[in-house]
Amino acid sequence: MGTKRCRVAIAEPNCIITNEQPDAIGFGGYATVLVEAKTSRADFLADLKKPFRIHPKKGMGMYRYYICEPGVITFDDLPGLWGLLYVLPGGRVREIRPSGRFPDINRAAEISLLTACLYIQKPLKINTVQGRKIQLSPTFGEGVKETEGL
Repeated sequence: MGTKRCRVAIAEPNCIITNEQPDAIGFGGYATVLVEAKTSRADFLADLKKPFRIHPKKGMGMYRYYICEPGVITFDDLPGLWGLLYVLPGGRVREIRPSGRFPDINRAAEISLLTACLYIQKPLKINTVQGRKIQLSPTFGEGVKETEGL
């Protein structure tokens, strides 16, 4: 994912506005990057049965990755165009397979999710460009704090 820099990345958005609830989604200009974390093979196999996996154009993310510990998902398990990231000891992440570019995505769901996350009435932690982190206060725009270790 080194070349797919996102200006805004939201982890576990929990905005029940779309059918798809990604573990993380990043927005970088025109491109979006979706990341699905899997802790077991059963979790991965269940994920493959979701409607937006069966019909990729219903899903979010111009680029899509699964992230897991080595061996949970293998290169050969991946559906077409999906990338694979392994979390190594110490928390380092290695790209095993880059994501291809999904030609058709659910841009309306992405915009709805982003809008809902910005509107929600609780503090959000958003990672921004160049590693700066911003915590938004309950009233959007008031009391914005930039920190390094949020």
